[in-house]
Parts: sequence; structure tokens; C-alpha cells
Amino acid sequence: MNLAFIGLAVLGVTGSALAEPTYHRVTGVAADDVLNIRAEPRATSADIGDLAQDAKRIEVFGFDASGNWAHIARNGRDGWIATRFLARDKVATLADSTVPIGLVCGGTEPFWALALHGAEARYSHPADGDTDFALDTVDVAEGHRGSPALITASADTNEVIEATITGATCTDGMSDRDYGWLVTMQLRKPGQQRFLKGCCHLPPD
Repeated sequence: MNLAFIGLAVLGVTGSALAEPTYHRVTGVAADDVLNIRAEPRATSADIGDLAQDAKRIEVFGFDASGNWAHIARNGRDGWIATRFLARDKVATLADSTVPIGLVCGGTEPFWALALHGAEARYSHPADGDTDFALDTVDVAEGHRGSPALITASADTNEVIEATITGATCTDGMSDRDYGWLVTMQLRKPGQQRFLKGCCHLPPD
């Protein structure tokens, strides 16, 4: 699957929010009901979407001052959900890091993507096409727990990827949403090298 369509743009890390996202599942919602996503952290705010009563792998970037509302992103924009309907959800990670398996990273101008599928990764770029890589190593920075993580991968085509993924609030400068992971990546192949920067997220289950 070509992942290069992912709509991320000029990137940056905002404020001092440098914590990794946490992952949750919906609980306590009736089988015939949904969990509302609010535009602001209050029950009277506009309903901007819904989560299924059994939704999992919900990426939470933080909480409001009261702790009653969790900051998430859905459908290209930020939103808030009531924490009383959330429980921590365990996600599989790459080796000893806290980088989730299934994380999708990317950026724009050019549109590119890197999807991390456990032992494999797929890189997409408008000039390079789609290339499958085998993950070689996952190393967490000395003195840190979980991230930043340096991921190396190689392909049969003599290409090598080195990607550093850090839990940090990342914005694309275009959409109305945040991302929970920041990536910098080098692609090296005979006669060519690329240096890319982008944001990452874990797609909903």
C-alpha cells in the first residue's frame, strides 16, 4: 500500500510538551452507544466526532488541568474525550523501546511515509516509490527509557534507513491536530542520500 498520501506538512515541536503519548481503550460505554469527542474539554462543547464503545489504541497526548478530559486527535483535528470512559491499553512496541509497532511517520513537500510493521518497514516517496525494509536494530538513547529510539533498516536494493523517533508533540503546520511522535530520518543508497523530518501517529485499531 502506498502510504505517501499522508497529509503532513512543515513540521515543528510545540511548547515544552515533550512527553510520549499514552494509549487507552474505551470502557463503560453501552454496546449501542458511542463516546463523544468534544471540541473543548467540557461536556457542553461541540460534538466533533465519536469513538466506538470498543475503540482501542486511542493515542492520548495529555490531559486538562482537572484530569477529567483527555486530548486526542481524530479526522484531522484535535479533540477531547472524558477520561472516566478510558482505561489504559497496552500496545506492542519495537524491542525495548516505547515506539509502538504499527506507527506511521511521514511529511510533505515531498509527501513521504515510513510505516513500522514489527520486523519490517515500508518506505514511500514520490520519487523513490515504495520499498520494503527489514528492521535491523532498535536502540534507545543512553540514559533514556523508551525514546528517543534509533531504528536501522535495510533493503535488498542496497538501501539503508536510520530513523530517530522521539516522543514529543509534533505539528504539521497545516491541519488542526497534533501528533505524539517526532521523526528524523536518513535514507542512504548508492549515489543518493535523503534527510527527512516528520511526525508520527498510531492509526486507530
